[in-house]
Amino acid sequence: MRQVLSVVVLALAAVTAACGDGPATLTSPSFVIGGGVATNPGGAATIGYTQDTKLLFDTSCTRCHGGRSPDAGVDLSSYSSVLRTLQAGNANSLLIRESRSGGSMYRYWRGDAAAQAELVRRWIVEFQAREIR
Repeated sequence: MRQVLSVVVLALAAVTAACGDGPATLTSPSFVIGGGVATNPGGAATIGYTQDTKLLFDTSCTRCHGGRSPDAGVDLSSYSSVLRTLQAGNANSLLIRESRSGGSMYRYWRGDAAAQAELVRRWIVEFQAREIR
């Protein structure tokens, strides 16, 4: 598990370091999240829901925010339902506010919470909450 987290931290550090005035080219070979599932293979230039953030939500969020009666009426089990919690490009979207450090859901991230919250923020703000890369 430590090795997996180390890879996540290194990959996200590379992504963060590459940030400039616009979307950066991701230089790491892959992101590895939670149980060792690789996402973002080949260092794609964008972040997409299907390839990158869905796994985060499935791992850390949908246990409570999915199914027939999601907590607080917030369903994070599909792309269309996730879109109800955000406004693409808006750093003050509900999903960002609640999942970042200091937000009520931050403590529920599995693994490196700061890196995962940052990936979600970048997906929404920098990559306009794209469904696919």
